[in-house]
Amino acid sequence: MRRLAIFLTLLTATVPGATACASKPSPVWGTYQAEVSGVTPGPGVREVTVQVKALAGGDGCSRNVRVDNQTEENGVIFADIVQESAGSATVGACPTFAPAEVTLTSAEPIGDRSLSLNQKTWALKNGAYSPCDETLGCKPPEDRCDPTWTRAAVRGMDVSRHSQGHVEACDGNWLIMTVPDDPTSCGVEPRPGCEVDTAVRRYFLRNEPAGWSTVARTTSGGCGAIVKAAPAFPRKLCAKLKPTVRFVTAGPPLPTGKPGG
Repeated sequence: MRRLAIFLTLLTATVPGATACASKPSPVWGTYQAEVSGVTPGPGVREVTVQVKALAGGDGCSRNVRVDNQTEENGVIFADIVQESAGSATVGACPTFAPAEVTLTSAEPIGDRSLSLNQKTWALKNGAYSPCDETLGCKPPEDRCDPTWTRAAVRGMDVSRHSQGHVEACDGNWLIMTVPDDPTSCGVEPRPGCEVDTAVRRYFLRNEPAGWSTVARTTSGGCGAIVKAAPAFPRKLCAKLKPTVRFVTAGPPLPTGKPGG
């Protein structure tokens, strides 16, 4: 019987799955940015409440949502909104979000100072906070012909992110500009032996509440394209326009081998 008991003990220790319970490794928690979904003033004059979408949907997704690395300078309050997670490093471990709130407190009344939370700026307007536009900033210029607005118009076009527009006319209601499709198809610094030959198109844009909106696009001169799309367009802005010219440039020549190489 003693030999049988020893045999059964060894069998239990060596057969996979024979143990009743295997210990799980302790979760490893790390600190990550939390997604800020909103900001509201208060509850006090030195405070704002930050709404957060915390990771959720699994074990160890989120804990200790908090304000970190807070500094204040040049009229802006900078802070990181973070959470601890043991699951965010695994794809699909935390597939959903849960609402959470944290309070950011300043040493002085916050007033109308901007907030930079996780490198995104929020500004107070009419008693409510909203995220600032990455291109236009928190206080866009009133003049819609300002380069801030015309650059934003180019970023909304189906062109290369390196394309820059050339303003031909702007009266506050209408904007005409030419923009190359892709001036960096050979790289920001053209590669040796590579030639860029891309179309340059003329855009006619109308001033809308949210910014400039494209009404017509063409490579032709004159007013034909825009008058067809918007008959009320002022012809004095387009009457003398010439057809666009393609954007052509080239990189340096390919290096040649040394004689006898």
